[in-house]
Amino acid sequence: MNCEHEKGGTSLLMVLMLLAVGSLMLRGLSQQLSVQGFEVAAEIQFIKNQAAARSALAWGERQRWQSQEEWQCLNEQQHAWHACLHQTEKGEALLAASGSVAGDALPITLWRWGVMQGGKLVASAHGWLDFCPLLDDALCHLPR
Repeated sequence: MNCEHEKGGTSLLMVLMLLAVGSLMLRGLSQQLSVQGFEVAAEIQFIKNQAAARSALAWGERQRWQSQEEWQCLNEQQHAWHACLHQTEKGEALLAASGSVAGDALPITLWRWGVMQGGKLVASAHGWLDFCPLLDDALCHLPR
């Protein structure tokens, strides 16, 4: 065999191997980026729903409520907010509010303890909750 005809074959093979490895790495990075894009979108949706729930809670605190121990609910149609108030036998009041910016997404419900004064809720400074604090699980299911 003549050595002059074999020059550059190894170099060409190395370039092709580098090209193959590079394309595999790019494909993997593309898949990883796609997955992270979905995670970021889900996180953004959660933050928007959290903000809507906080707005619904603030809106519910400004409403006038009747004096009764059963759940009573109010809806704000423009922003799709839902707020419900439950007064306990001890004179405490629990406000639950939910909101969602996307109609098909599950709304986030936030809870706030306080007391009633003149038909309005005076919220406790440390009464913020992101879960239902009532011992009776049936009371944690808000009416619609």
